[in-house]
Amino acid sequence: MKKQPPTPITAPLTTTTLSEVVAADLGITTEEAYHIVVTVFSAIGRALIAGHKVAVTNFGTFLPYRTKKRNSRNPQTGESLIAPAHRAIRFRISPTLSAAVRTRTRRFSIRKQPKRTAAAAATGSK
Repeated sequence: MKKQPPTPITAPLTTTTLSEVVAADLGITTEEAYHIVVTVFSAIGRALIAGHKVAVTNFGTFLPYRTKKRNSRNPQTGESLIAPAHRAIRFRISPTLSAAVRTRTRRFSIRKQPKRTAAAAATGSK
C-alpha cells in the first residue's frame, strides 16, 4: 500500500470535520472514523474523570488536579464569596508540538522517530 500525504486541514476542526480527515487518511468511511474519534475522546475523558493523567507522546499531557477553596470577589457587585474546592484539568503541550506550532511546520506527526543505533550515533549518521 502506497503511503499518501496527510489530508490538508483548511478549517477549524470539529468532531465531524476531524472524522472526515481521519476517514480520508485511513481510507475508511466517515461513520467508522466518527466512531473511532468519539471512542478515543471518550476514553480520554473517562481516564481524566477517574483522576489519571493522559499522556500522548509528541502531543501533550492532560493533568487532572484539585484546587483549594479560596476567597474570591464577584466583579459585578464587589461582594466577597468563597470559591469552593473543585477538580480541574491542565494541558501541558509537548516540546515537539510546541516547536512545530512556533515554526509553523507543515508536516507534523506524533509518531515517535526510530531510535538511532549506537554505531550511527557515534559516526553522526542517521
